[in-house]
Amino acid sequence: MNVDKRYTDLLDYLVQPKGHDHSGDKIICYLTFGTDKIQHVKQRLNEGWIDLAKHKGINLISLSLHDVLKDFFSNDDYRIEAGEDAAEDEFEMKEVYDSLGENLKNQEVLEEAILDTQREVKTEKNGVLLITDVEAIHPFTRFGPVEQKIYGRVEVPIVVLYPGEMSGSALKFLGFYPEDGNYRSKHF
Repeated sequence: MNVDKRYTDLLDYLVQPKGHDHSGDKIICYLTFGTDKIQHVKQRLNEGWIDLAKHKGINLISLSLHDVLKDFFSNDDYRIEAGEDAAEDEFEMKEVYDSLGENLKNQEVLEEAILDTQREVKTEKNGVLLITDVEAIHPFTRFGPVEQKIYGRVEVPIVVLYPGEMSGSALKFLGFYPEDGNYRSKHF
């Protein structure tokens, strides 16, 4: 099934009343697609997917993880100083990347950005949080651990545009990370 059809199915799922679901009471949906479709998904989002959601009564509020990372790293003094010092040495540069990832995780930058945007979504009628640019978090982390940390605090429906593969109920971020079956979400 192509990604456009899965997106339509996802929207239909969002507007249907929910009964008890084995995956939990939070509405978190992943639209999965291969890494070769990243550009197609971004193009479709801009060319009609947001309008299609509006037509179905869904008000999408977007959060770009690329923008979250860009804002965080542009103000991170460690990145600026260590990055300049390590630019010539591949081993030091890997250590800088590892440290940046640890800073990102320890400060829960992604989690806080999602929860902050959730507050905005709650003020909108039929608001749904749309998380885009998930590929930007590689190599620092995967999205599964982020979902695990925020799950108990999710108060609005969330749609994650997820570049990766489905394998049963597990997801494989970017198609090369190990399968992760710890998601409590609905996958399309």
